[in-house]
Amino acid sequence: MGMRPSSAASQASPLRFGAPLAAAAVLGVLAGYPLWRLAAEALSGGGMGDALSATGVRTAAFNSLWTSAAAATLAAAAGTAVALLTERYRIRGAAALRVAMVGTLIVPPFVSAVSWQATYAPFGLLDDLTGLSGGWIDGRVGVVVVIAVNVAPLAFLVVAAALRGSRLGDVERAARAAGAADAATLRSITLPLIRPALAAAWLVGFAAALANFGVTTVLGTSAGFDTLTTRVYRAIAFSAREAAFQEAVAMALILVLLALVVIALTDSRFVSGRMTGLADPTTGRIGSMAPAPPGAAALAWGYLTLSLMLPLGGLVLRALTRAVGVSASPGNWTLANFRAVWDARTWEALGRSAALAASAALLALAVAGLLVFVSRTGNRRWGSAAAVMFAVPGTSIALAVSLGYGRWIANTAAIILVAYVAKLLVLAHRPLAGSAVSIHPDLLRAGRAAGAGPGGLLRWIVAPMLRSAIVAGAVLVFVFAVHELTMSSLLRGPGNETLAVVVLDYQQIGDPTVTAALAVVLAIVIAVVAAPLLWLRRVWGAPQ
Repeated sequence: MGMRPSSAASQASPLRFGAPLAAAAVLGVLAGYPLWRLAAEALSGGGMGDALSATGVRTAAFNSLWTSAAAATLAAAAGTAVALLTERYRIRGAAALRVAMVGTLIVPPFVSAVSWQATYAPFGLLDDLTGLSGGWIDGRVGVVVVIAVNVAPLAFLVVAAALRGSRLGDVERAARAAGAADAATLRSITLPLIRPALAAAWLVGFAAALANFGVTTVLGTSAGFDTLTTRVYRAIAFSAREAAFQEAVAMALILVLLALVVIALTDSRFVSGRMTGLADPTTGRIGSMAPAPPGAAALAWGYLTLSLMLPLGGLVLRALTRAVGVSASPGNWTLANFRAVWDARTWEALGRSAALAASAALLALAVAGLLVFVSRTGNRRWGSAAAVMFAVPGTSIALAVSLGYGRWIANTAAIILVAYVAKLLVLAHRPLAGSAVSIHPDLLRAGRAAGAGPGGLLRWIVAPMLRSAIVAGAVLVFVFAVHELTMSSLLRGPGNETLAVVVLDYQQIGDPTVTAALAVVLAIVIAVVAAPLLWLRRVWGAPQ
């Protein structure tokens, strides 16, 4: 005999009240307690004042701010331009252009930095082919440019989503009918109406650039260029002084505060305001798309060629070449660099990275599911905590987790796993939260009326409807965990390195060809794992 509705409701009641307590406890473990320990340590004994008075810290803070602002500006410009082209105009190959643009996001930033070195620095691919090279790659200019290239896909996604969810086409057609030229329409109507999305794209880019560690380590450290993230790393990894640790903690707290300011601005009315009256719930597309300006598509593909395809080609050729400075012609190709990286340490690091990434994906999905449940039954702001932790730089999260739980799990894979889940939780939460909207309460009520308990509802109704979102969240967390570098390098212990950390070690040793080979391996692993996202995009029909 099936369970009566009243019995099912009585079982759901404790879950309804207990779930918020469980969610609060989990967020306290992942975010609240570690960040409280970080703040307490930074503010105790005058450590913050001493750190701020140090010339090196002030210089690193200034470098972090101006490079993040510059990179965010360049990224917003590039991302907005490509988004306008793919979503506002009729062009051939728009879908391929979208995939290529977002594909840049999958390449780890430090791998991107190594690939730019292999292509544009002296003795790189461009030097070999044309005799030209960019001495600016190693230094502040290279840091800004490469960070901007890595952040531009985020700006593209923000602006493209705003354009696809609007009815700007109606307004633009009216402007053209009144005699306005296309450039005037873009300047006077389109850009002002998507101003909230443009501001959000800049702020997201600023937060991502502020948290960047790998690009500055590869391109800036050798040139004596420091930001807060690299200075924290050097203070922890290469100094045993107590003052250096206090300085690192203080800088980590500064990064947290800057991230919170960015989050507050992103949630402000100016940035989060909607394009009133332009929402198009039926098509999700801009009305009648105009023909693209002559040469616009060629410029977009040229940008992607110079920023993504050519650097990856240069990386592969460097990995295949016998030595730096030797021509990359087929006569100088060898697989010795790839054979050199496949030692026992690399295999162990690869297995450890895969295990950590899979564990992080499963745990993040479980926590995200809990947050989505409590958001639907009460306060809908639970997911904001996950967004905040994603904005907090990995440097700060690593130190916070170390201070919070280091006495018990330091130098183990467990402490890295805690940091991964805290940082990447939002990647599992956003797909689930977006898809959960499609689950009508009447379906759940019907299930309860049929006698299904919480487990039955989850198995037979909720899980099938969220299948694509579950896969997407798992893949996103896995991909970002596999190539995560900042937290892994700060929390590493003896015999506890991840694959990304091994790549960094080879880079710091100064073996560019072997570093390139290992970076190619890492990029291939990530590309294979990320492939299901293309299938999911086709299932969903539009960029999600």
